[in-house]
Amino acid sequence: MKRLFVLMAAVLSAAGLILAMVYVYFQNRAQGLGLDTSAVREYERHYLFVSSDRSEMMQDVFNDIYTLCDSAGTCLEWCGSGTQQKYTAAECIDISIAMGADGIIVYPDGSSGLSDAIDTALEEGIPVVTILRDLPDSGRVSYVGVSNFQMGELYGGWLLSLMKAGTNRVCLLQESGDYENEVQLLHTRMVQAVRNGSSNDEKMELISREVDSTTDFDAEEVIRDILLNQEAPDILICRNSVQTECAIQALVDYNLVGKVQVIGYYVTDTVVSALRQDLIPVTMTIDTKALASDCVQALDEYLDLGRTSSYYNITLDSLTPVTMDRYQADGEEAV
Repeated sequence: MKRLFVLMAAVLSAAGLILAMVYVYFQNRAQGLGLDTSAVREYERHYLFVSSDRSEMMQDVFNDIYTLCDSAGTCLEWCGSGTQQKYTAAECIDISIAMGADGIIVYPDGSSGLSDAIDTALEEGIPVVTILRDLPDSGRVSYVGVSNFQMGELYGGWLLSLMKAGTNRVCLLQESGDYENEVQLLHTRMVQAVRNGSSNDEKMELISREVDSTTDFDAEEVIRDILLNQEAPDILICRNSVQTECAIQALVDYNLVGKVQVIGYYVTDTVVSALRQDLIPVTMTIDTKALASDCVQALDEYLDLGRTSSYYNITLDSLTPVTMDRYQADGEEAV
C-alpha cells in the first residue's frame, strides 16, 4: 500500500512539473511577444519545431517549414523561442504533448530522456519527425536528413583532392549532440573512401574533437586550441555553420590561410565571402527547402493516412569558389 502511494505521488509530481513547464512557457511567450489579437487566425493543425540549435542554418530550416505550413493552413511554432528559459529537446516534447500538438519536428540534441519522450508522443497519437540526426530506436515516424554513408563519401572525395604527399593530419569536428553510431559510420566511410582513392605517398591520420556549437565562445576556444596546437591539422572538417565561421576567423587571425585547409558546412554571408577570397576551398550545403517539404509531407501523410516513409534522403552538395556564381544565380531564380 505504501509503495502504491509513493508511485502515485511520483506520477502526480511528474504531471505537475509538466503542467508547470507549460504554464511558464506560455507566461514567457506572453511577455516576450507583442501580439495583435486582430491578426489572430484559425489553423487546421498545430506543429511544434524543437531545436536548441539556433544557428543560421536552423533558422533557415524553420523559416522554410513555416512558409509551407502557413500556406497549408497549419500553425508552426518553435518551442521555447521567445522565452527566457532554455528547454532541452526532451522537455520541449513533453511541453508539446501537454499542449496537444498535432505533430513535432525535432533536431535531436542528445538530451536525456529524448527517446522516451518521443515514444510517449507517439503513444498520445502525436507523430514525431527527426531531422539531420536520427533516433532509429525511438518511436519517431520518419527521419529527414543526409545519409552518413553519403556524407562520408563526399568528405572522403574532398580529402583526396586536398591531401598532399606524406602524412596528412585531419581533424573532424563533432557536435555535442552527435550520436556515436552515426559518427562511427561517417568515420568508417571517410577512411574507406580515402584508402580506396589515395596513392601510397598519401596517408591520413584522422582524429575527432567535440565542440559545443550552441555558443560561439566555446566553438572559438576549441577551434583556436586545435589550430594553434603543435600538431595542428592539415585539414579541418566543420559540421555546422558556427564551426565554419569560427574556423574562418581563426585562419585570418592567426595567419593560417593556406596552411590549414578548412572544409566548411552550409552557406552564410561569411562563408560566401571566404570562398570568394579563397580562404577555404569548399563548403557543404543542403537544400533547406527540400528538407522542409519532406518534413511537412511526412507529418501530413502520417496524420492523413496513418503511415509515411521512414526515411527521406536529403542530398549533401559541395560549393567551391568556381561554382559560387552558378549557385547564387540558381538561388535568385528560385526566389
